[in-house]
Amino acid sequence: MKHTLLILIVLFGLYSCSDDYLVDGGLAKQNVGTTTFEFLKSHKQLDTLAILIEKADMINVVNAKSTTLFAPNNNSIKRYVNAILAKKQNIDPLATFTINDIPVSELKVMLGNYIFDETIDRSKMVKEGKIYKTHSGEDRMISLQPVDAYNGQLDSFPEYAYYIFKVGPDWDPIEKAVDDHKTVVRTSNLISTNGVIHVLQGDHMFSNYIPIP
Repeated sequence: MKHTLLILIVLFGLYSCSDDYLVDGGLAKQNVGTTTFEFLKSHKQLDTLAILIEKADMINVVNAKSTTLFAPNNNSIKRYVNAILAKKQNIDPLATFTINDIPVSELKVMLGNYIFDETIDRSKMVKEGKIYKTHSGEDRMISLQPVDAYNGQLDSFPEYAYYIFKVGPDWDPIEKAVDDHKTVVRTSNLISTNGVIHVLQGDHMFSNYIPIP
């Protein structure tokens, strides 16, 4: 029964997904056939990220050989813009804020924290997590954890990749994040002509911004 359910779940995913990818790395089309930047630019859920990369003059950075990108999607960036706008409008109800208002110097650092100057694919991810240095020089933990997403109906659990931002002086236990921002990777191991792309879930807040009430 468990094996039958697994087959049905896989088939449902293959025929119901859009944009040729599935959640947690079940890829229908792994090789994107373009550079990382061209893939972002052509993808309707990632094209705002491409705009920011171009604004920051970082196309050559994301297109560098063996680069890994954990890509925040358009919704992640929109959540950040809305959070900053709400903060400004608490002071001035007529205030405005768009992606064009992000200073380039700050944007370079923000974007650099999603870029790693080395190949990080699922084969290098471990359950206990591993800390990597971003292009901007900050630490991020990457892990690959089994998740019982089907209430014990499967013989083995799907493994979800996570991009983790530390909040506070110490890392939280990998199995139970308290303060750290732990974002699931929606799509992992997309292979561009120059590197690896992992797409973050849309509930991620771009730049790991923490709104202050």
